[in-house]
Amino acid sequence: MEKPLNKKIALVTGGSRGIGAAIVRRLAQEGAHVAFTYSSSEKAAKALAKEVGAYGNKAKAYPADAAAPKSLPRLVAKVLSDFGGLDILVNNAGIFMGGKIGEIRAADYERLMRVNVDAVFALTNAAVKVMKAGARIINISSVLGERACGPDMGVYNASKFAVTGFSRSWAKDLGAKGILVNAVQPGPINTELNPETGENADVQKSRTALGRFGRPEEVAAAVVFLAGPDAAYITGATLNVDGGWNA
Repeated sequence: MEKPLNKKIALVTGGSRGIGAAIVRRLAQEGAHVAFTYSSSEKAAKALAKEVGAYGNKAKAYPADAAAPKSLPRLVAKVLSDFGGLDILVNNAGIFMGGKIGEIRAADYERLMRVNVDAVFALTNAAVKVMKAGARIINISSVLGERACGPDMGVYNASKFAVTGFSRSWAKDLGAKGILVNAVQPGPINTELNPETGENADVQKSRTALGRFGRPEEVAAAVVFLAGPDAAYITGATLNVDGGWNA
């Protein structure tokens, strides 16, 4: 039986760990060849590429720094050369920073915006030039890209509002080309950077209807759905994977 994403070529940013690694695995399990980026986790990235390659898919990890967005168009050229095309782009790489306005250093603000916003623009701006009808762009935003849940989140909120806004606007831009663009908005997800046993875990759990953290695999399932044939009439949408946080 043919898999839904058989022979599709995907590129996932920040794919060596956490949500990104779960997305890489699930795309490969559904038949896709997967290119993915990493910044500092070279050992984990190589191990993941080897694991995914064992599924019978082509997989390759590329070092890339989302804080240097001007370098990202070259990544698209490398993927085209190595894989022969690009059907699915998942903009997953991102960083978190909290802090009150008036106390945030300009350099920290600028770095967060480069990673969370500028890199998404730069990579997508290059990728759409080579993507064809039927291609999918899936941006990993956040429940904080829809509303502010509390103080000290303004800069991160702004970055994720931008990602969600990109997704909706680009759907309008690219619809005539047959390219679908959507956003996935995770709530609290159990990862190394935000463990379900962490300092603020109980507060985060209390804000969800289900009273628990999500798993990276649950975010990956949403991405695979949006990348697949059953989502052929969905574009400009935001899919919350948040246990009811934004209900």
